[in-house]
Amino acid sequence: MTPTQPQETTSQPLTRRGQRLILIAWLFLALVGATLGFAYYSMGVLSAARAFVGGEGLWSKAERDAIYALSRYANTRDARDYEAYSNALGIILGDRQFRLELEKPQPDLQISRQGLLQGRNHPADVDGMIGLFRNFRHMAEIDRAVTLWATADASIDHLRIVGERLHTAVQAQTLDAPMASDIQEELHQISLTLAPLADAFSYSLGEASRRAKSILLWTMFVSATLLAAAALVFSRRLVRDSETLQQALQEGERQVQKLLQAAPFPMTITLEHTGTVLYANARALAQFKTSMQDLQHVRTEDFYCRPDERAQWVQRFQGKDSMQDWEVEMKDSQGGRFWALVSTQRIQFQGRECLLHGLNNIQLRKRAEEALHHLAYHDELTSLPNRAMCMDALRRILCRCERKNMPFSILFIDLDHFKAVNDQWGHAAGDQLLQQVAQRIQRCMRGGDLVARLGGDEFIAVVEEHHDTAELHHIADKILHTVEPVYLLCGHSVHVTASIGISTYPQDGTDLQQLLTRADKAMYHAKASGRNDVSFYTSP
Repeated sequence: MTPTQPQETTSQPLTRRGQRLILIAWLFLALVGATLGFAYYSMGVLSAARAFVGGEGLWSKAERDAIYALSRYANTRDARDYEAYSNALGIILGDRQFRLELEKPQPDLQISRQGLLQGRNHPADVDGMIGLFRNFRHMAEIDRAVTLWATADASIDHLRIVGERLHTAVQAQTLDAPMASDIQEELHQISLTLAPLADAFSYSLGEASRRAKSILLWTMFVSATLLAAAALVFSRRLVRDSETLQQALQEGERQVQKLLQAAPFPMTITLEHTGTVLYANARALAQFKTSMQDLQHVRTEDFYCRPDERAQWVQRFQGKDSMQDWEVEMKDSQGGRFWALVSTQRIQFQGRECLLHGLNNIQLRKRAEEALHHLAYHDELTSLPNRAMCMDALRRILCRCERKNMPFSILFIDLDHFKAVNDQWGHAAGDQLLQQVAQRIQRCMRGGDLVARLGGDEFIAVVEEHHDTAELHHIADKILHTVEPVYLLCGHSVHVTASIGISTYPQDGTDLQQLLTRADKAMYHAKASGRNDVSFYTSP
């Protein structure tokens, strides 16, 4: 590259170039910092959304437990059943206290926190849930969910009235068979009223979570685009500066190399057709964990995780002078993988047609996207699919089995006396127990079987294309025997059991909600039979 003009560059223009480089570098770092800060905020929002999904599961379970306990109380007159009803009702009323307090113009946040804690929500999730409610209350999906929640208040109040009437009759010994039958019917009607509200509330929360995820991902995409644009502007500035230096300086190649060494991201120069690397700045050598001497013996495609992608890129680049923001997965000399945005410009180097590549490492953005996706669709404690992902998977399983005319069964698994573990050993021990139970259940299932946590101590396992009830019974018994052995929790040996209810498509229903409800009923039947048992749904 022979200069066409005499050397006229002074220290003042070079100083201005240095100032521009520093300014662009600081702008680039500011955008990176802003992107990381937003990613942290996004994870907090999705974590709070996950906590609301879990809280809805606790509310739904408490509603079913309250109706079930009150129904038993009408039959047994056992004070323990009424106490179980009161405890379950306390969870529901705690959640109501949280909502009603935050709906006030000037809410008392301490009262809201007490309500969430009374609702059995994890203390670590309380502040995030309050912040999510206050900041996103008027979002359409959240507003719909809160409206459904408030609609359920009338049925909960009806349940309280029935409970007080029943308790008064039992205390006064005036409860007879007809009155007990009427109360059982009222409880059944309350259950029928609350079930669709709970489902709609859960669906609205899922919609809100998905919309929030979409908004956050798009915002991150825009931020990443700004980063790419900054990198592109800087890359183009470098190319223009190199052309200017080629005309202004007699040793243009040395000046280009100096300029590239000052770049805040990896830069390389390669031969277009062979891919031989002619030059790489210090950041590129560090990124690919190699030296300039070793680079002379490798080709560009050696750094692609899928070498055929470079051939595709060469075909797309034909006839163009530049190409920007090509997203590709690359690897360093030690096999370490990373994602990058690559911008390329044709240049003259060493008297040959070459390509100048600017790389922007976007591995952090990729990890943030994966983390956001995981938070949206997985239970944070056990890493199992959460309620939203479980419902999506069940819909796909139902469609697949309808198409193939094949059965599948839902195993509704609930731990026995889980509350006693939390009360005696604390939430940390309860969390460890749930994690270990999730691992044990997974070991009992096949690799492709769905295992999910609905919330609290409730789990779902799905068995597809089984042959008979004996096979299901074998799997359920295996889960019971695997769950039962002693757990070491926070230095304490703890023994728990589980109750399992099973419903099967299509014999127990062809509607997903119907199958879930019947598996749930079968599970409560297993608990009523003494716990640590398996019960198949049987029609009344």
